[in-house]
Amino acid sequence: MKLSQQQKSAVEYNGTPTLVVAGAGAGKTRTLTAKVASLISQGYDPYRILAITFTNKAANEMKNRLVSMTGIPIKSFPWVRTFHSACFQMLKKDCELLGYQNPIQIYTTYQQQKILKDILAKLNLDKKNLSTVSSQISNAKNSGNPLEFMDRKPRIGSIRLVDIYNEYEKGLKNANAVDFDNILLLTRNILRDYIEIRENYQNFFQFVLVDEYQDSNNLQEDLTQLLMKNGNLFCVGDDWQAIYGFRGSNVNHFLSFSKKYKNAQVFKLEQNYRSFNEIVDIANHLIKNNEFKMDKQCFSEKSGGTVNMLHFEDESEEAMWVSRKIKTLHENNVPYEKMAVLYRAKFCSLSFEKTFRATSLPYRILDSKGFFERREILDITCYLLASVFPKDDTALERIINVPRRGIGPAMVKKINDLKEDNMSMQDAVRKGLSDKAFSGKIEKGLSELIKLLDDIKSLTPDEAIHMIFKKTGYMDYLKDDISTDAVDFTSRQENLEQLIYAASQKETIREYLEEAALVKEDTEEDDEKKKKGVNLLTIHGSKGLEYTAVFIIGCEEQLFPHWRSMNSDREIEEERRLMYVAITRAEQYLFLTSADFRKGRFNPPSRFIDEIKAACTKSKPTLKKRRQI
Repeated sequence: MKLSQQQKSAVEYNGTPTLVVAGAGAGKTRTLTAKVASLISQGYDPYRILAITFTNKAANEMKNRLVSMTGIPIKSFPWVRTFHSACFQMLKKDCELLGYQNPIQIYTTYQQQKILKDILAKLNLDKKNLSTVSSQISNAKNSGNPLEFMDRKPRIGSIRLVDIYNEYEKGLKNANAVDFDNILLLTRNILRDYIEIRENYQNFFQFVLVDEYQDSNNLQEDLTQLLMKNGNLFCVGDDWQAIYGFRGSNVNHFLSFSKKYKNAQVFKLEQNYRSFNEIVDIANHLIKNNEFKMDKQCFSEKSGGTVNMLHFEDESEEAMWVSRKIKTLHENNVPYEKMAVLYRAKFCSLSFEKTFRATSLPYRILDSKGFFERREILDITCYLLASVFPKDDTALERIINVPRRGIGPAMVKKINDLKEDNMSMQDAVRKGLSDKAFSGKIEKGLSELIKLLDDIKSLTPDEAIHMIFKKTGYMDYLKDDISTDAVDFTSRQENLEQLIYAASQKETIREYLEEAALVKEDTEEDDEKKKKGVNLLTIHGSKGLEYTAVFIIGCEEQLFPHWRSMNSDREIEEERRLMYVAITRAEQYLFLTSADFRKGRFNPPSRFIDEIKAACTKSKPTLKKRRQI
């Protein structure tokens, strides 16, 4: 692999903790992968290298590159994983220390929200707070000290967060389950509290590498320190692209690296291989307005880029101009797929969807539902969950009347009333059947359901899915009761075919469900991604992507920066970093647009537009006032 001198210096250095500060488009992933390959060439065991990525997709891509570079089989890199995937391997091994039993279950977002909904109902609290409560519980765990976090932020309106937190954790524990955040929190607790286990892992891992280090939260930083030994640490990232503070990430870990780690070495990758220099200059000038950052001077050897700033009367005029400009670029041989419209908030896409449809401009939205969140996928997944995790009440409640068995809310309540002590809903059904508590159609439906769950438990995942289809008539249900038309049915059918294929790659249902839970959304196939056309997506969703032409729309105060992120200088700095990310997605053409009126409300142009206008003299971007198209 060919490396620049900056990349080569970072890769070849050993001896003390190392931080690689990599600007946008500077070859961060190449450098990280080359470092792993270099360690292997020096005699390090690939089985004992822990390389942390932030998505499963990135982990798979790194393993494939390493296979190509080293000739070593992909199975030789078992610890190239995400934090969650790596920690779950550790947690499974020692979960009994915390009162869990193997197999331990990972609850999906759907299951987590079901528990929280039930808790809010039990406490007579409004379910409209569900999203906020869920987010705050997640932030509490990722802070590394949930109770201390809740002492600082004890309430959501009249709701005492700790009351819901305790009930939620009790529900998870009773189900022998963990949520995504608990995977990290509980693993950290084991490593922190059990010295022998910590030392075993420290001695096992010869080197620890962390990608996207700027996005680490307190919990992930704790894990990094607990697993690293003898300074064998290599972190890569860019504090200028730290945009997940709202999820609990803490850029201060990146900024304080040299103070935290003794004799730390810092390397800077400043050459941008993606964008033209006019665009890189724009980004440099913008980010200089941030106080808390690591200084670097990014540059590009490519010149001839185009930067324009335009202002419109309203979002309709803005969308029409963008539509026409896209068609002009397409006529000049820029493929639709290489153009993107980026926005700070999802509602901004509506005017562009309407205009693109009206002007027959092909487009695709890259912020739609993930594969495992779709109705038909959730249904079948819950059958599998209920078969191997009989304590999973959420899964059973979802499928107990899917397809319809005449079991409504009243019967579900009757079943739950049969529970004794810590009995699960499935145990209650079995008890009711044994005690002849049901009659007629209900007894027949429940008997058949329980028998099906018992029968599929020992099958391979794909065999189990086929049996679910056969015994329940699910495909007829999907066609007659769920699908809106033939096209919708075909799409859902194709989703289920993809599910069967993915399931067929695993030997057991538990193995498959574990992978599905850890994958979340970053490697999922999405119908929208298969389509061809201009890309519409949020700026957060664009991170790591690149396009020939980028339109950053909605550059107005209260929208970008967003009104929810204008309460402190630190929040404004993160919004500015978000604009930096948006700008550096562009290779050759960059357009920043604003409008006087959006949703009928007036807002002045974003301060970021003013900062760019005031600072950028080299690239001479233009601000045009468009009143008529």
